[in-house]
Amino acid sequence: MSHASTERAPAWRLLIQPDADGAANMATDEALLDAYLTPQGRASPPTLRLYGWNPATLSLGKGQAALRSHDPAYLTAQRLGLVRRPTGGQAVLHERERTYCVIGRLDRPPFDVGVLETYAWVSEALRGAIESLGIPTTTAPRRRSDPADRGPVCFNVASSHELLHDGRKLVGSAQMRRRQAFLQHGSIPMFANAQRLGAAIGTRVDESRITGLADALGHAPEIPRVDEALVGGFRDRFDVELIPGRLSDWERQRIEALRCWKYLSTSWTLHGKIGIAERSLAPQALFRSVSSGADPNDSTR
Repeated sequence: MSHASTERAPAWRLLIQPDADGAANMATDEALLDAYLTPQGRASPPTLRLYGWNPATLSLGKGQAALRSHDPAYLTAQRLGLVRRPTGGQAVLHERERTYCVIGRLDRPPFDVGVLETYAWVSEALRGAIESLGIPTTTAPRRRSDPADRGPVCFNVASSHELLHDGRKLVGSAQMRRRQAFLQHGSIPMFANAQRLGAAIGTRVDESRITGLADALGHAPEIPRVDEALVGGFRDRFDVELIPGRLSDWERQRIEALRCWKYLSTSWTLHGKIGIAERSLAPQALFRSVSSGADPNDSTR
């Protein structure tokens, strides 16, 4: 790390949470980010959150055209959820996977660096975790983003510093920054089901580009073992303890508000915008204190 110190950094908060629906998961990630912009959150160490999805859910990137990126009839028939993430990128089918989320301040170590540097450091933590499970990985080289080669699927193209196994993308991540805090979350699938993902988005997916933990290992590792590996990867990379914690009352209230007025909203899900009705009926502080979709200081990857 670039910030050498004789003292160990303050312990991070660890949240290992039960499976939840797409709206609850995205509301939780965003609420945790918002908490770091409050007076109480400015002095808080980073948080690592690990979670799953129930029901399985197709998530769209913040700026993705929803009507061209999912098949409503297939999602309904298969009882799959649909949600739009607060981060950028393309479609991901969250099914039989582990999702990680890292949140912290940008004005103090270890994340007082640029987007790609933060991305690279988190990738190193993930690489240590996945290799501890017995899966050799490589890291995608730093590359310029070209929207023309992405298509509608997150796992089609490996972005800078993302992890590969046998040349296939193993982890799909996205990052956003809001003033002096950041959020990075990502999907670590057990199985890569290109046919099912293709049916969900209404287009063919190249199965040669994607893989999962179980595909690489030949068996599905137990979720507690994956969580243990992830905690160990972050602990070793950032030289910190990760202490199991809980949500604050403020975070719980904001999660409920964001879930109700943003992530369950058809306007947000289909168009990526907070609707007029939501703005007029939601608690006034929800979209005023920390903007939830039109903040000019937001940057996403």
